[in-house]
Amino acid sequence: MKLRLAFAGLGNVARELARILEERRLELGRRSIELTTTAIATANHGCVTCDRGIELIDAARLVERGGSLSELPGVVSHSEPFQLIERCNADVLFETSPLNATDGEPAISYIRGALARRMHVVTANKGPVAFAHKELRALASRFGVVFRFESAVMDGAPVFNLVDDCLPGVEVIGFEGILNSTTNLILSSMESGLDFGEALEKAQQLGVAEANPDFDIDGLDATMKTVALANVLMGSNLKPADVSTTGIRGINSAQLADAHREGFAIRLIARSTRTAGGVEALVAPERVGLNTLFGTATGTSNVLLLQTDLMGELALFEKDPGLRQTAYGLFSDLLRIAASC
Repeated sequence: MKLRLAFAGLGNVARELARILEERRLELGRRSIELTTTAIATANHGCVTCDRGIELIDAARLVERGGSLSELPGVVSHSEPFQLIERCNADVLFETSPLNATDGEPAISYIRGALARRMHVVTANKGPVAFAHKELRALASRFGVVFRFESAVMDGAPVFNLVDDCLPGVEVIGFEGILNSTTNLILSSMESGLDFGEALEKAQQLGVAEANPDFDIDGLDATMKTVALANVLMGSNLKPADVSTTGIRGINSAQLADAHREGFAIRLIARSTRTAGGVEALVAPERVGLNTLFGTATGTSNVLLLQTDLMGELALFEKDPGLRQTAYGLFSDLLRIAASC
């Protein structure tokens, strides 16, 4: 199976995927999967195509050095990503552009354009899943391709694939979870004696928190993931604005110490439930027992507890994930596309 790849974004996650693809080259060959990268679009390093193929690992290293993709041999430069998607010769688009929490653009339009050109799409971007999942799934079906997004929630843990592939006939009636690594690291660091500022600085030094961490601290990242899960697993039509959201900005060390003395930890919990009026969701800090599944999740660990009609409660626990786990989610989606072609 020969697959031509295009990339919208070549940031940290996409570059880690490039390393995985390089490491797994022989294994992919044994599976009769031959990959050629024919297009790469970035915001700051140029947009290029080459039908003969671009060495993806070389492109990743070039971007890490701050260079321009136009330096790569044999490439044709394009003015912007939309033009590249329109003209590139590819079978699969990896969409890893930065999240826009307002409306999911321009990622949604990138994906829409690629699907209309009969490209499969794999994304790690939660925005398109939260804002346009049903539209994009329908568009993919119309053009005979697939839209996959395992890395959008809980990195590479098989959340969506678990339900799709392993739970036929099961209805997800609710879920609760710890879905944001930054806030979980901050809270568990504060339990160890750091104040809020020190815990945030630690998260930034580890590369978990962004230079501007407001999106995580105020609960918005967890809200986007909650909407994505509810819309995909529970068939809802929620938007981020529909979710009652409270972040961790008001949590202090004294509150954490008081909770600990009483046998509790404080975690940012995302919840969704099916009610007579539809699907409801909220994100807020909660007290959880120290010895419970949520209480034992420290550092960057994530947890998701699915509530189902036929299988009761099922839990996924992801221990201290990083870039490699997110990139693996992209890789696993690629393998599933190759297997289906």
